[in-house]
Amino acid sequence: MRILLTGAAGMLGSSVVPELVRRGHSVVVTDIRLGSPRPWGDDGPSICHLDVRDDAEIRDAFADVEPELVLHLAAETSLEVCERDPDGAARTNALGTKLVALACHRAAIPLCYISTAGVFDGTKSEPYTEFDPPNPINVYGQTKLAGEHFTQRLVDHHYVVRAGWMVGGGHGKDHKFVSLILDQLAAGQTTIYAVSDKLGTPTYAADFARCLGDLVVSGSYGLYHMSGEGTGSRFDVARVILDVLGRHDVELVPVTSEHFSRDYFAPRPRSELMRNLMLELQGMNSMRLWQQAVEDYLRAAFPDRIAGRPSLVSAP
Repeated sequence: MRILLTGAAGMLGSSVVPELVRRGHSVVVTDIRLGSPRPWGDDGPSICHLDVRDDAEIRDAFADVEPELVLHLAAETSLEVCERDPDGAARTNALGTKLVALACHRAAIPLCYISTAGVFDGTKSEPYTEFDPPNPINVYGQTKLAGEHFTQRLVDHHYVVRAGWMVGGGHGKDHKFVSLILDQLAAGQTTIYAVSDKLGTPTYAADFARCLGDLVVSGSYGLYHMSGEGTGSRFDVARVILDVLGRHDVELVPVTSEHFSRDYFAPRPRSELMRNLMLELQGMNSMRLWQQAVEDYLRAAFPDRIAGRPSLVSAP
């Protein structure tokens, strides 16, 4: 297919773009950050400028590319930025998605919108399924849910795919939890503090890209959860990182979210656990146990940290 992809310069794009190219699709990759380095290498497609908040730019992109599918990754994903600037978050996550959805409606082509586990309030004791009602408790979740609604209401053939805690990107693209832990270790920290009172499922971007690649050619439109298998807290993720790296000299201390409330002040759900129920029911769930995926990510992206060490995380 000819695929127009928005928000390509981010962590998820660094895995999704090469996966789609590998499958033989013609991918036009776009981002508001023109000139961003291509994490998939110089042999891959160049990044073209597209601001999804600008209707004229979207119309021009559709006229130039004539896409058969749009993969909409562009979003403001920082919870703190969204809380500080709710109008800006709405402009990017809600309005931007509406404009892309309208363009897909006019062109009568499918739209795949990447959403988040953050649309839930976190009060459920079991993992959320696609049949649970969303109830976001922060601006990020509210604006991403608005994007879901625009996609579902404006585009007849759509995929809405909710991701879990994203892991991936490697050097230069990983600005999330794994990178934060690795940066602390590189700085010589011998004590690491990690939150243990919030639950979620790390979701390896490479696994997500493979599963997404299967989904978007299936024609089985609808709402999907696509997260890693298993459950855990940030503390559990940090423990796996230290074990894989063999850093038994580092003390790992569990703390509550209050410990980091000055820097991470946006309200967060107690649980963002999701079950990939609709993928399971259709035999399409290829997401792996998160511990195995995190180890594979560390070995692939940061081999200098663990060179020569045997596998410490057992496959299921």
